[in-house]
Amino acid sequence: MPEPSDTDWAYAAGFVDGEGCIAIVRSFVPRRGRYYYGVNVVVSNNERSILDWMQQTWGGWVVAVRPSTAKWRSAWTWRLATSCAQPFLAGIRIHLRIKARQCDNALEMIELLARSRRTLGRQPLPAAWLDEQERHYWLQRELNHRGSADFVAKPMHSPRHIHRLRLEA
Repeated sequence: MPEPSDTDWAYAAGFVDGEGCIAIVRSFVPRRGRYYYGVNVVVSNNERSILDWMQQTWGGWVVAVRPSTAKWRSAWTWRLATSCAQPFLAGIRIHLRIKARQCDNALEMIELLARSRRTLGRQPLPAAWLDEQERHYWLQRELNHRGSADFVAKPMHSPRHIHRLRLEA
């Protein structure tokens, strides 16, 4: 991958600020009885070439977004997951204006996840580390909250889970 210039970092930061999302995601693994966390960076746009450039420069993948109606134009998302997200977020951090706090929280979460894997191996995580992961997750949810209503910390279900519930009803 080519080495990004300062202008590339600033341009990418502008895209993340305006068209992107820095999220901490979690999934519950029933057989282990706990949540597992990750960090995702997602940028959406109708112009695929810019997202292809981001993929070529920082990795990740570009995914087509299925239009809800025939009137919608084609759109794509560029996605970057935890291990590749750290150098990208560290590089754009200085240029962010809107999502600086989300970036800082995500970088702290990535460090916590790396520390967990490096230091313990197969040993169970201490309760304090699990609590810290959960705290970062809910802080990110609050920082990403949209709308004028107050943020309420309540679990959200995946689209698949919601679809299954609708089918059962």
